Amino acid sequence: MDRPTYRFIICELVSGRVLDELPMVITSDLTRYLKMYGEGSLALPLFNVRGRLVSDTWEQAILPGRSLVLVVDDRDNIVWSGAPQRRGRQGTGKDASLIKFPFRTVEAYFIRRYVPTLNFQGKDQARIFQALMESTTEGGIGLDYDCPDTGVLRDRPYNDDENFRVYDRVNQLAAVLDGFDWTIDVVWGDDAHTWVRKIARTGYPHLGNRSQNPAHTFETGQNVIDFDSQESWDEGDAATHVRAIGDGEGESKVMSDPIIDTVREAAGWPRTEERKSFSGVTVQTTIDAHAQALATYLFGGQDVLELTARNPTGREDFTRLGEITLGNTARAIINTPQLKRDVVWPVVGWSLTTETGIYKPVLAKIGVPDG
Repeated sequence: MDRPTYRFIICELVSGRVLDELPMVITSDLTRYLKMYGEGSLALPLFNVRGRLVSDTWEQAILPGRSLVLVVDDRDNIVWSGAPQRRGRQGTGKDASLIKFPFRTVEAYFIRRYVPTLNFQGKDQARIFQALMESTTEGGIGLDYDCPDTGVLRDRPYNDDENFRVYDRVNQLAAVLDGFDWTIDVVWGDDAHTWVRKIARTGYPHLGNRSQNPAHTFETGQNVIDFDSQESWDEGDAATHVRAIGDGEGESKVMSDPIIDTVREAAGWPRTEERKSFSGVTVQTTIDAHAQALATYLFGGQDVLELTARNPTGREDFTRLGEITLGNTARAIINTPQLKRDVVWPVVGWSLTTETGIYKPVLAKIGVPDG
């Protein structure tokens, strides 16, 4: 199988300015998901095949906390991007020339920023999302925004002394019933590809194009070489009785009433209970909305399809990883003795494997409410 060629472009995280290109290698799956950060690891071989140092400036270029590394394909599409979290020690044996770096996608930056005192009354949830992100502007990473109004108004008081991270508050806001999807896209800032933009996007009720006639198809015998169909009733994946729990002590603790899947219980499913805590929630209507979202997610179990796909080679014409947009629907046609399926579901995540001719899109019938 011919493998696509990936290049590794080093940028400044804040300005997005391209600094260098280095011959890195993928050492663990690189992942990306809606409403959460992705991760993975790359390594830099210090010496080329001739035994010469690949770069005199790599230590200044790849700086944890300051750099952003792009993985681009042979068409210069940005396939994945991430910030190095730390610099590993040089390996031993066959890895003696490798410097390894664990990475997280840009969304993880907001784990390291705290929410100041903010108070919203009757504010569109997209505006609250953007205000939370904009609270990190001073000393931040330079975001642009694509956050259209949703028409859903929320009341949200936030206090500095609650010590809540922006990442957590954003996901709590997105997780309630009638919430929204969000992600941060890294895209080229100019035609010459000298810098990148980081765009925080929201979508209501979903991010992406949920067409029943999608542009991309994954099919066994074509670009799908393996699959994993999960219809799970495991803990955390399904329940018939749910409650959401907020903050407070004793009788003052905010709790939703139980929500029960009476249809499945009446059809013979035994009761299975699931409870989820939402720190910082003290308003009854908010905790009730969390419970409704939890019920939407857990009633009926989860239906997830993880595909192992290959990029096209030669004159083949099917989906490349760089053409996938999170949130858009794709068609999956599985025709094997053990499973036959023809579904159109949104792409909620994907991973790029260490075998660079292979990637794994994840399609789900419904989305995860809490990212």
